[in-house]
Amino acid sequence: MSRTTEAAWRKRVDGWITSGQTCKDYAARIRVNPHTLGWWKWRLHAARAHARAQGTGEAGFVEVTQEVAASMTSEAGVLELEVGRVVLRIRGHVEADMLGRVLDVLEGRR
Repeated sequence: MSRTTEAAWRKRVDGWITSGQTCKDYAARIRVNPHTLGWWKWRLHAARAHARAQGTGEAGFVEVTQEVAASMTSEAGVLELEVGRVVLRIRGHVEADMLGRVLDVLEGRR
């Protein structure tokens, strides 16, 4: 049996998650060992969590509405956040709930 790449297992795990099926049923459908599929889900999740902790994970997005953009035009101050290797500089007034959403995305806590 040939060794399968991490990218191929990522596709399988993503397919399983979106299918809504149990691990056992989905593994049977795609003809892989359910224990191996479960292990890869665990491994990929752990790798993503580690990357986020190191500041090297995938970036998320926060919706910026006209209201938020308008509130940031006044030069009330500058807020600078450094999370891992990401530096975020925000000028003007920032609402606490918006800042919380930005931090949630940066920390991967969605």
